[in-house]
Amino acid sequence: MARRAWPRLVSVVIPVLNEAKWLATQLEALAGQTYPRPWELVIADNGSVDGSPDIARAWLPRFARARVVSAPDLQLASHARNAGVAAASGEFFAFTDADDLAEPDWLERMVEAARDGDLVAGEIGRFRLNEPAVAAWHPVAPRQRALEGFRFMPYASGSNTGIWADVFHAIGGYDEQCPAGEDIEISWRAQLAGYKLVLAPDAVVNERYRRTVRDVGRQHFFYGKAGPDLYVRFARHGMPRPRARDSARTYAWLAGTVPALPWSRTMRGRWMVDAALKAGSIVGSARRRVLFV
Repeated sequence: MARRAWPRLVSVVIPVLNEAKWLATQLEALAGQTYPRPWELVIADNGSVDGSPDIARAWLPRFARARVVSAPDLQLASHARNAGVAAASGEFFAFTDADDLAEPDWLERMVEAARDGDLVAGEIGRFRLNEPAVAAWHPVAPRQRALEGFRFMPYASGSNTGIWADVFHAIGGYDEQCPAGEDIEISWRAQLAGYKLVLAPDAVVNERYRRTVRDVGRQHFFYGKAGPDLYVRFARHGMPRPRARDSARTYAWLAGTVPALPWSRTMRGRWMVDAALKAGSIVGSARRRVLFV
């Protein structure tokens, strides 16, 4: 495909739901972006009750163009992102999350990569925001792990995605009926519609992991439920089921490491990640009436 022209305006869209603890850190990082062309910031509040909207509005003067929009009707990131886009004016949308941290050249690198594609998958930094013990709960980067497990097509993580506006509107935006894995769903749906996804390994957003075993379990249970739902949507396009040998290996590891859990926080975190993913996939399979475990 021919290279796209530079967008006249870029819109950075951030969904926010009760992220008062981290929001200012991300907004400070965005205020320091090196991107030299016009861009705007749209913060889509998803019904926060912790003062996040007030923090967001206090930061608006730091940006040439910025606004806060309210999207409380459905507390899903997909809904907030769609609401942010509805209020945006850019020709290219760059999505990131409120609790993460964009590197100074993130937006510049995203737009550079976007000129060669329709969607952009930026890089996820694992170590800057996470203590070594917590990072060790994820010996394989979560995005890479999902790709290896699903064995289908690449996707852009919701915390670091770029989509041209014409593509976003042509495919109908984020699917608000998708209970989890909406970033995977839109990436695959776009590619099946003939659009090109490109990688931007220099466009880095640092991801902030959950810091307690309980919280990481809740999060990965939610992630685990995404697999069966995605399978229902994409099996006819070639998405495979999990390999039996991989699942058997995981269940064997979970059973074999139980005696070590009281003695190692690292082992407890790694165990919880795997156990929650499998539990979520079992529950999701039952709800969607498919076998994806």
